[in-house]
Order: sequence, then C-alpha cells, then structure tokens
Amino acid sequence: MQIVPVPERVPAFELDPAMPSGALPIFGEYLDRIGRSTADRRVLSWLFLVFGVVQFFTGAGLALPVGTLVLAGSVEAWWLYRAYVRVPETRLKREAFRQVDVTALVAAGRTVGVRLPDGRWLRVRLDEAHRLLLAGHRRVWLLGRGPKVFVGFSGLVRVRRARVHETPPPGATAVPVPAGSGSPRLDPVLAAHRRGLARELRRTAAFLLVLAGFALWVRLDFPVIGWIAWAFAAGALLGALAMGLRSLAHGRPLTADHWTELRAVPDGPVRMDRRGTARLSGLTMLADGTVVPFRLAKADPSMAANIASTGRLWIAGVPRPGAARTGLPGYPVLGTVRLG
Repeated sequence: MQIVPVPERVPAFELDPAMPSGALPIFGEYLDRIGRSTADRRVLSWLFLVFGVVQFFTGAGLALPVGTLVLAGSVEAWWLYRAYVRVPETRLKREAFRQVDVTALVAAGRTVGVRLPDGRWLRVRLDEAHRLLLAGHRRVWLLGRGPKVFVGFSGLVRVRRARVHETPPPGATAVPVPAGSGSPRLDPVLAAHRRGLARELRRTAAFLLVLAGFALWVRLDFPVIGWIAWAFAAGALLGALAMGLRSLAHGRPLTADHWTELRAVPDGPVRMDRRGTARLSGLTMLADGTVVPFRLAKADPSMAANIASTGRLWIAGVPRPGAARTGLPGYPVLGTVRLG
C-alpha cells in the first residue's frame, strides 16, 4: 500500500491505437451499451407522442395535447443530441484511434482549440474538468479521418464529437497548465468534475419536476387516468428530491487530504449493464496486510476501466471496510467502492 506522495504521472486507462475501436476491451462494449441505452430511452418520447395523439380524440381539449407533443419533441431532441455527440457511427468502430500530441491549447468559453501537428485546429466543446485534464496531459486520441472526428482523453472511456478547422476558435486565449495536488480535497480536476456532476444532477431534478407538473396537469384535464398520473407525479417528485440531495453532496469538496493506493486484482472483466454503467469486483490488500474483496456496482465506466487496466485502486483518505470514495488523482474520475 502507498500513501502520499502521489507520483507525477499516475497510470491510467488509455485507448489503444493497435486495434479497431469497436474491438477495444471495455470501450467497445461501452459503445454498444450506450447506443442501446440511447435508443431505449427515446421510447419515452414516443410514448408521450402516442399519448398526445390519443388526447386529441378523447376530449382533452387543445392545450394538453399540444403540451404533450412539445414535451415529447423536447425529450426526443435531447436524446438525438446526446447520441450525436457521444456515440460514434457504426463505420468508425472498424477504425482505430490515433494518438495526437497537443502542440498548443486555447479556449474561448467552452470551445477548446487544439493545435494538431499538421497545423490545423481541432475544436471541441468541453466542460471545465476536461479542459483542465487536457491542459495537464497534452494529448488526445482521434477517431475518424474527415473534418468530423471523435476525441478521446487520458483516463476516460467517453468520447466527444469535434471538428477540424484551419483556424483556432475566435477570441481564444491560451489555457494554462493546472496546478497539481496530491490531495483529493485540493485536486482542481476532481473539484471541477464534482461541480459538473452537481450541475447535471440539478438539471435532472429540474426535468423531473417538469414531469411531475405535467402529470398533475394531466390529472386535472384528463381524469380518466387520474391514479396513473398521481403515481407518476409522486415518482418524479421523489426522484427530483433524490437528485437534489445528491447534487448538494457533490457540491461539497471531499474532506480527505491524501490518496491511498491499493493493489487491485479483479476477479473477472468489467461488466456493463443496459444503461452503460459498469460493475467490477476483485481482491485488494489493506495496510495491515488483510486481503479483502472490493466491489464497484453501477460505477462510472471510466472508474472501472482504470482499475482493471492499471491494477490500482485509489482511495480518498484511509481505506476501511465498508463504502469508500475512489477516484484517480488528476482525472475527472470518481466513484464509490465497497471494501470487505
């Protein structure tokens, strides 16, 4: 077991350019799962669409059916956008990634410009955590050969769509290298990642509140399915409350001041569920030499990929039996592992 100092270059999962992207361990399965998950979740918008059409012929008036169709269209547009940004086309799964060293890095708002070795500029929209990660590691992996490509990052399974241009983003300024830290509490990349998770949870809570309000509207204007509307509204409200509480937890900094590195021996490959979350289990050793099992359930695929590929399990603070915070120093990767 190793406690601070954290090495300058922490071993991390990286995309392998030696084989087609769709055949890469963990990454290929992750792509298949999120592609199916995106298609499955879009079923919700189709159900709203059918419900809106039915309302036109059952005396529900005009406002409610139009509202239902607007909600269905909004959900469908959101999932189409997520699929466009995060899921490469099938043909790209037959191509391999190309590792590219970053010669210059600039940013204009959320749009980041990466100067490629041939002098052109890659433009991609990134949140704060990914910008800091890129500024610190200065390399990316590209998938695709045309002006439209997908970008992969060190330590991460997820990819982002980007475009290649002749010039950098207008008004962009240089992105400085972030200050490193061996403390989970002071890690700038991890702190930015937690803030991003909190924002995403708040957006999810807001959407669930909209769904709850919509269900109550249906209850008033379409009483024939009143009990279904009440149940739907109650479920949405409880979900919004849970998301709000989780966002508050992510909004607070981690309290641990150091990382503890444990050796991890997985007892099998990373397994993905239908929604693209990962599961991994195995054995690790605590400070007193005790060998204990570890288990990640419903984890970030990047978290599981880093443990499986490096054989290391980083714990925020002192590891003890039970639930513990795990992550990767200097990377936007975070999860919860159960020890023992």
